[in-house]
Amino acid sequence: EIDLWAHCGESPQVFYLNTLVAVDVATSWSEVEVVWGKGQQRVGTGVHWVRQRLPFPLVEIHTDNGGEFINDLLYPWCQREGIRFTRGRAYKKNDQAYVEQKNWSVPRRLIGYDRYSSKAAYKLMQRLYGDVRLYVNFFQPVRRLIAKERVGAKVKKVYDEAQTPYQRLLATDTLLEPKRQALEELYAKLNPAQLRRDIDETLEALWRLTERPGVKESTDELPPKLAACG
Repeated sequence: EIDLWAHCGESPQVFYLNTLVAVDVATSWSEVEVVWGKGQQRVGTGVHWVRQRLPFPLVEIHTDNGGEFINDLLYPWCQREGIRFTRGRAYKKNDQAYVEQKNWSVPRRLIGYDRYSSKAAYKLMQRLYGDVRLYVNFFQPVRRLIAKERVGAKVKKVYDEAQTPYQRLLATDTLLEPKRQALEELYAKLNPAQLRRDIDETLEALWRLTERPGVKESTDELPPKLAACG
């Protein structure tokens, strides 16, 4: 499932950055990619980069009915690449339940609802998502709903054992051996505490670029390591 989260603040007018969010339904493996605007070609390029980073083949994508997905660029590309393309029903949010939940837990919860449209913000989001995808996929456990039972007026939900997307992916036994080995080597090198510190540092820099009426953005006070991103 894939979707766009708009960093437009209180108004969807003029230009603003977007985050492309993709979630594998089977394993909860997630990818996030900042998109420069909302144009069809930019969104299509974002889908391409997501596909390049996935540790498994992309065989199907499921979207909402937005014109950024339902257009003359993305659908023919999927046909050429042998990727099945499906879409949700109009006004049925639950048709994209997995990616809607990930919209909340990643771009909404981390970045918030403010407006961003600058090149500096774009560079910082690129840096941020490079760390976020590692932190979320390798160190954030996910519980999956496996059963529901109505007891009177209440609904009892049963979840499976919490596992990270990385653990769920290994359990599928579908990875080619070179890819499995590469993921294991990457996991062994990662430090979740350092990833969290890097994420927080980048977020602090990004929040300084929040666009508010009458306030001019500046990178003068950014840490040197992050100011270089702009």
